[in-house]
Amino acid sequence: MNSLKLVVGILAIGFWFSSFFVWKYFDAHGLRTADPQSGKIYPLDTHGSVVYLTFREHYFLYGLIIAGIAFFVISVVFYFVGSKRP
Repeated sequence: MNSLKLVVGILAIGFWFSSFFVWKYFDAHGLRTADPQSGKIYPLDTHGSVVYLTFREHYFLYGLIIAGIAFFVISVVFYFVGSKRP
């Protein structure tokens, strides 16, 4: 069980950092104006810097964020379930 806790914790951190770096990459390399022909219509606002993403980029980024949150919640549940030993 301890190794599973460790793996889930590492996955949570990995997905969170990945989402951060992907967000920053998209912010630095994305189009500043929407381009419906290429599918870049999903805005990503980073403190006033708006870039536009495709459907896949948008859901890839938010999938990473959701996965990081989900693995964090699972690791918290493992922590509290595993600590109830007498």
